[in-house]
Amino acid sequence: MNFKSVKLFSLALIIGLQTNVFGFGKDRIKKFDWNGIEVTYLEDNRFPIYQAMIHFSDGSLSDHPKRRGETSMMFDLIDSGTRRYSQKDISDNLEFFGTSWGAYVTHESTVFEVSGLAKDLTPTMKKICHLFKDATFTKKEMNKYKRLFRNSARSAVNNHSLVASKAFREISLGNTPYSYPVAGKVKDIKKIHTKDLKRKLRYFNENVKKKIYLTGPSSILSLKNIITKDCLWKGSSDNYARILTYKPKKVLKKPEIFIVTVPKANQAQIRFGRFLNQGEYENQELNSLSSEFLGGGFTSKLMREIRVKRGLSYTVSAYAGGQRQYGRSVISTFTKMKTVEELLDVVKNVLNEVKDKGVDESEIKRAKGALSGSFPFRFEKGSAYLQQLMHLDDINKSYDTLYKFPKIVNAFSNKDVQANISSLFNWNNQTIVIVGPKSLAKRLKKYGKVKVKSYKQFF
Repeated sequence: MNFKSVKLFSLALIIGLQTNVFGFGKDRIKKFDWNGIEVTYLEDNRFPIYQAMIHFSDGSLSDHPKRRGETSMMFDLIDSGTRRYSQKDISDNLEFFGTSWGAYVTHESTVFEVSGLAKDLTPTMKKICHLFKDATFTKKEMNKYKRLFRNSARSAVNNHSLVASKAFREISLGNTPYSYPVAGKVKDIKKIHTKDLKRKLRYFNENVKKKIYLTGPSSILSLKNIITKDCLWKGSSDNYARILTYKPKKVLKKPEIFIVTVPKANQAQIRFGRFLNQGEYENQELNSLSSEFLGGGFTSKLMREIRVKRGLSYTVSAYAGGQRQYGRSVISTFTKMKTVEELLDVVKNVLNEVKDKGVDESEIKRAKGALSGSFPFRFEKGSAYLQQLMHLDDINKSYDTLYKFPKIVNAFSNKDVQANISSLFNWNNQTIVIVGPKSLAKRLKKYGKVKVKSYKQFF
């Protein structure tokens, strides 16, 4: 097979994958109403497995100010025991069926996921419903959880990347409803008791709006009877969905630098970015292209300048996107202590160059090609497709944007990308968090106001 034949075959394969992936989703999405609960079903008969996602329209923002982290703790401990079964009984039973389960809590919403073999859906989902109805949250299990939480916070000092990400999120999202960690901090969890978790579970069972997302063979639609008769869930117009009204965060006019101190730092973890108000993050296709251009891979602008040309870091990434009511822009990297200033200068110069001179045509073509070419492969699994549908529902966007993604991306002009990066990643608007020694503060004053914080205050 000659080179031309290989090239044509590869092109046909990509086109075929796009057609298959998009047809698989668009043709097989069905909507149902199960006792007032909206259900989105993505039919997938390729394998005898299922995935169920229960979307609750509230999250950690429902926590009492004196008991932050109780929603996260409640979902983490929902399988810790009931009046009938111990934690070991529950785990042994679900693992016998090869079931995976767990929750992901955000400020605005919570998703509880269950997956396994389609033939075992009935016993596994009946067990999950039993947990939601009868979880006891014993003092013994709560004390174990709190002990592990404290130990995890203590050991965080050895994971500087984690420290940087947690500190950056809390600092850059400061003065908004989204800055405090959803799991709370050590000082919060000691105030949470059994009665609080039972009250929280009752709230999510009875008051919070729910949506269900399913993928797998059509046999799994028998879940309807389990949801209505075992979980006893129903939907009504009175169900609560978290919607916030908050004052937009002011955009910085000069970069703000924070040194988060840790002992024995041998490299500097660095995060740049800012909070995005409503109206700044909604164009997810343009945000994806801008992120790909800046830090989406080995040939991205920042990677070439930071790693390939100067060897300042092994990796750098960029991201801009949003959830239902807010967004974030983030550049993430690390470097040696002695090259912190050089790395900051490179990032500053790249961002200012894009703002002042625009973007190179060949670099934009590369970013568009990489983004469009990799897009279909994100949805080889039905679960990944389902998660994207859930996200689009959550931000009130049409599913059509998913199927038209490559076409939308390729239609953006160089000026579109330049304007977007200049807005979301403007150097003068950046909050910069660096994990390292306190001595960095004096060296970095030339970049703007520097504040020093201990890593301990973020855990």
